This record gives sequence, structure tokens and C-alpha cells, in this order.
Amino acid sequence: MNESFLSKNLACLPSQVSELIQNDHSMLEGTHYKRIKSKVGDDTLEINGVWIHSQFDPKKEATRFVAELPHDGTERIYLLFGAGIGYIIPYLLERSKVTIIWMEPFSFLIQEALAKFDFSDAFLSGKLVLVTGENLEDQLSDAVKGKGTHPISFVPHRGSWQWKETEYLKLKLIAEQMFHKKDVNLATLTRFEKIWAKNICYNLPELSEFRPVADLFGIAKGIKVLIACAGPSLSESIPEILRYRNQFLLLAVDTAVPILTSFGVDPDLIYSVDPQALNSQYLEDYSGEGILIFDPTSTYISLRFEKGPNKGFVSSSPFPLLQLLEKTASAEIGSVPFGGSVSTNAASLGTLMGAEKVYLVGQDLSFTKGLAHSKGAVLEERLNYIESRKFRREKHNYKQLFALPQKQVLGIQNETYITNEKMLIFKKWFEDHSKENPWTNLTKFGAKLEGMEHSSFHIEFENTSNQKQIQSTVNVKKLIQSKLKDNTPFFERSLLIEDIQKTITSLIDFLILVKQGLTVSQRIYQQIQKNQINPKTFSEDIKRMDLIDEEVSQKKGLNEILSLGIQRVILTITEGYDEHLSLEEKENAQLGVAKKSLLLYEGLYESIRSTKRMLTKSLYRLQSNL
Repeated sequence: MNESFLSKNLACLPSQVSELIQNDHSMLEGTHYKRIKSKVGDDTLEINGVWIHSQFDPKKEATRFVAELPHDGTERIYLLFGAGIGYIIPYLLERSKVTIIWMEPFSFLIQEALAKFDFSDAFLSGKLVLVTGENLEDQLSDAVKGKGTHPISFVPHRGSWQWKETEYLKLKLIAEQMFHKKDVNLATLTRFEKIWAKNICYNLPELSEFRPVADLFGIAKGIKVLIACAGPSLSESIPEILRYRNQFLLLAVDTAVPILTSFGVDPDLIYSVDPQALNSQYLEDYSGEGILIFDPTSTYISLRFEKGPNKGFVSSSPFPLLQLLEKTASAEIGSVPFGGSVSTNAASLGTLMGAEKVYLVGQDLSFTKGLAHSKGAVLEERLNYIESRKFRREKHNYKQLFALPQKQVLGIQNETYITNEKMLIFKKWFEDHSKENPWTNLTKFGAKLEGMEHSSFHIEFENTSNQKQIQSTVNVKKLIQSKLKDNTPFFERSLLIEDIQKTITSLIDFLILVKQGLTVSQRIYQQIQKNQINPKTFSEDIKRMDLIDEEVSQKKGLNEILSLGIQRVILTITEGYDEHLSLEEKENAQLGVAKKSLLLYEGLYESIRSTKRMLTKSLYRLQSNL
């Protein structure tokens, strides 16, 4: 054991990781291990009767294993699930263009490895990254940042898995979950970037007449809130919802509204977050008393129906474009935690409202009984208009079931259901947040939410009803209604008009600068691509490009507003999400850099033009309604 190696390695790790390794002894309880010399004289380890490395020649074992791992000279990530005392790591470090991420749950094994090998240079350079302790998913996400397109090899360490398979299997599941979530998030971001920007711009006139969602925070103390989601089992819970309707405030996600109203159930609040135009059809014919809770990125069409809820409460958004509205507010708008689906927002809002208890219904997170949607959902009802001899609704349902790779999930009654990666992400979000939230699942069928209490309407409401509780619920509903009747505007429309006018003027000026950057970046790219570099003009273009880059970077406010519409380009530059780059551009580093610069200015140019056009339309609507 080399104490100098240990001290040197620990000094090269982040302080919190170093302290954890030195102070965490919890994993040692009940564990008996000893360092033993192998037949050839190298150290090996025996833990509770299991050999972590070869008894004969640990180095030969490591080299044979490394030889089986793919390596073609291009960028690659090796994700190690355990490494014992580290024999495999030096051989992997010899390879060029690789990043080694070492996940290890046991601090004593890390200490043994750090005392055996000097990894200090690899830690400092970032070629070797240690992931251990708490928040493993976040650590792993940071470790792969900027390496979004690098192929990844999962490398389980055989000896470690023979000793504690369940612990190392957890690491593998965490990694799989993180990468699936990252893929979904990137796909969502790049798919909806322009729709989100368009919706925020076009929603500004209507949202300026809304109240802030913060008005609802703490308003439901002492009462119960039921969140109605649109899972396949929702229709089967309608009889119970009707029976106990006066005992709770009903907050429905917009996708559930047609299902509820078709059975005569009118929600008190309706939550809408989906940016797609199709989602507006859930509200198109709604004529009830439900009040809208609206995310600024939700489709603008929902606010322009003659029928339907077009007044209500608006939540904040992390997108800088919304600052145009937020700056005109008399106080904080209020933000609601977002987990990727409207049901996660609705459940979070129930907690923020201060409800005594928040119930979920129709939260299947699976294809319950082979259905993709609850009976009565808009997607199903639309099939009435397009069904034909060659296209039946059963075929549509089948396509929905297989749109993503199928996964199995344990059900509420310990049965097995079919689900997919997207729904598993939402499932994990609910499970991760259920500890600090008073949520109870009343969904009849579907995926079991670990850590969340499951109950039934009968148990929760049958013997708990009393007139005082019913009256409290009625009072809260009236109080919410009264918030909308407040004649004091929360947003200053005249100030919003002024800010939009200034922004449009700034965008016009910025467009001239970005156009110059686009022209220069095109010249630089073409010279490199054709290998026809004129030293004098090329040098002048580079200097000009540097000046333009510096000037563009100083426009922080405008860049933040425009960034929403060019997320794909930003990911190309910062995350290696380089589907825009050709093979030639990937192989030629200089050409690749020039292409990224060109993509940035192309993206900025188009984003300025589209944002200016959309804001001009909203400005006209604001001015015409004054």
C-alpha cells in the first residue's frame, strides 16, 4: 500500500469526493476483506471468500479483458461498474481519445485502488472521472457533458459483481436511466425549440390579462385535491369521482377534460403545458366553469377559442423569452416544478396549494389493458373522422403501443404491465418526489409507484365526509374564483408594449451584426473546405470574426431570448450533438470548428428574423386590444 499515491490521488479529486472516501466507513460493516499476494506476486483482494481479481495473475487478467473492449482510435467512453483495486484502469488510460468513468459504491475499494496506482494526472486531465457517493445520476450527467455523441462501452468488473451483484447492478440501472432520460430530453429540446418560442411570443397578449399562479400557493390548506390524469383507467374511476365530488377540489390535466365532461364531471382547475396544436382540441368545446392553469409554452391556440377556458393563472418558465412578461409583473409569478409531463406539474401544484392531501387518479404510466389512451380521449375520438376499411382504431392503438421500445413494469396488484422509456421517466420522477410530497395514488390499475401510498376512494372518502370539510372545499373554490375578479392588473400592458417595441428595435440592429458574422464565417469555412487559404485575407477574416464574436457575446439579453429557438445548434457546439456535421467535418478539426461557427450565425440569423416577426404580430394584437 503506497500512502503517497493515496494522498496524491485524493488531492486531485473534488474536495467533497475526497472527504467522502476518507470518512465513509459504513460499507465496511459485515465485510471482511484481506489483501493477498497472487501466484506471480501482485496484490489481489479477497472479500468474504470472493476473489476480486485473479489469484494467479491479476495483470494478465486485466490485459485480456481490455483487449476485448472496442477501440478504433475515435472518441469513446468506457463506463466502469466497479474496478476492484484498479488493475484495468492503467491499461485503458494507455488508449488515446478515451474517457474512463469509474462508478464505485464502496469507499474502501476506492482507497485500495488509489493506494495501489497513481491516477493523479488522469484525474486532473479529466481522462479518468470517479463517480461515487450521493446523486450518482447528476455526477454521471456532468461526467458525459460535452460528449453527447461519443460511443459508450459499459464495462462491468467481474470480481466485484460476483461479490455484490445487486449493488453494481444498481449502478448499471442508474446509468441506463440517465442516458435514456438524456436522449429523451435532447429529443424533446430539439423537437420543440421553435414551437416553444412561437407559443411564448403569441401567448403574450392573452397572458398579460392572467393572474399569477402564485395566487394559488397555500390557498387549499385543510382541504383535499384530486389530480385527474388521462391514463387508460381514468374512465373506470368516474363513478367514484362523481360519488365523492363534493369532498375535494378537482384539478384535471387538459388531456383528461373531455373524458371527465363526457361523464358529467366538471373540473375546478385545468392544467395545460403541452406546446403542440393538437392539445388545444382538449379544450376546444369545453363550456364548464373550470379555470385554466397555463404554462407560457403551451399552445397559443388554446387561448383563442370562442368557447373554452381563456382566463386563469399563468406559471413562470425558465425560458428567458418570458422575461418580457415577467418584467411587467407587480410581484413574482410563481414557478411549478416540472417533471416532463402535465401530470407532474399538476401534482406539484397540488402540494404548493397547501392541500392537506393530494390524490392521483388515472396515473397509469402503462398501457393498461392494452390501451394507449383512456376511452373518450381526444386522440381516440378523432379516429371517428378518419376510420376507414383499411385504418381501424385498433390499428392506431397498436401503433401507439409500439411507437417506442416496450418495457415491463410491476403493477399495483403486483401484476405485469407494458410501458415504455418515456413513461418510466415520469414514474421515477413521481417516486423521487413522493417522499417530500403528501401524494396518494388512487389509480385503479397501472404501474406501481414505489414509495407512494396506494389507496382507494372508498377508504379515503367514505367515512371522512363532514359538513365542515365540504364547506371548506366550497370556500376554497369561491376564493379561487374571486382571485380572477381582482380588477387590479397584475401585468402592466403598456409597459409590455414598450418593452416589446424596444426588443424589436434591438433585434433589427442585431440582425445587421449577425449578418456580417454569417458572411465572414461562410468565407472562412469555404477557404478551409476547398483548401484554398489566402494567408492575408484568411488572417483578416479571423480577426474580423473575433471582433464580431466579441460584439455578439456582449448582447447577453438578446442572446438569451434568441437561444430558445436554436437549442439544436447550441447542443451541437456545447454537447457534441453533432448530427449537423458531416464525416469530413468531424475528421477535420479545423473545418469542424468553422462549421460550428457557421451554424451558430445561421441559427442566430434565423432566430432573430422569426422572433422579430412573432413579436411584431403580438405587438399588433396588444395595441389593437387596448
